[in-house]
Amino acid sequence: MLALFIAWGYGVALYLFYLLLLRLWREKADAVLVGLFFGSLTAAQFIANKLVDYGVGVAPAGTVIFMTNVAVLDAMAIYFGRQFALRAVRLGFFFQAAVAFAAWSASTLPPPAWFADRATVVDSVIAPSARIAVASLTAYLVSSTVDVYIVTKWPRLHVLVRAYSSSLAAQVVDTAVFISLAFGPELQIIWGQILVKWLQIPLEALLIYGSRRYISALTGENPQQASSHS
Repeated sequence: MLALFIAWGYGVALYLFYLLLLRLWREKADAVLVGLFFGSLTAAQFIANKLVDYGVGVAPAGTVIFMTNVAVLDAMAIYFGRQFALRAVRLGFFFQAAVAFAAWSASTLPPPAWFADRATVVDSVIAPSARIAVASLTAYLVSSTVDVYIVTKWPRLHVLVRAYSSSLAAQVVDTAVFISLAFGPELQIIWGQILVKWLQIPLEALLIYGSRRYISALTGENPQQASSHS
């Protein structure tokens, strides 16, 4: 359980950093969110190679920053609308595919003799297998699309109800699709990762509420109007 509390601390630190960036570039809040979306998505992909025992389940170390990515997606959908968020999701898919291809290409290049042993280790980290890459891209596209549709489906609901419900559902989809395609339907692994992700969802409130003042300044809406925007 200690790892879970540490993960919460890391998550809070990341959200506070995101809010600082939004404050510094509040006139470009939409661009900041898109940048955070792509950046956190890529970081999560590479950090995912390390597994962590959180006490309630085993999940990649990248789960912490990945869940901030989910919160950023929810913020984009809530404050800038469904189509804005879906465009980011589609661009993210092609961006991730390009990153995976670049990593695979790098792993095929011959290293110098003195670096051969290290190259094997590096390649195992930066270049996932084709099966895992396909599983990751598929899970990302399906779960992110589900998330956006749910969070924008009922604009009259409280903003946190929308964000939390969409994240809860999307992470079931993401984990089930990825694990099933990459390793087979291992239910114990699936539910362990889902539980770890679910326990980090409440932290989304930091970004959802904290970003409203900067986004409302950009859109000209007050916070209450912005929270029902879709």
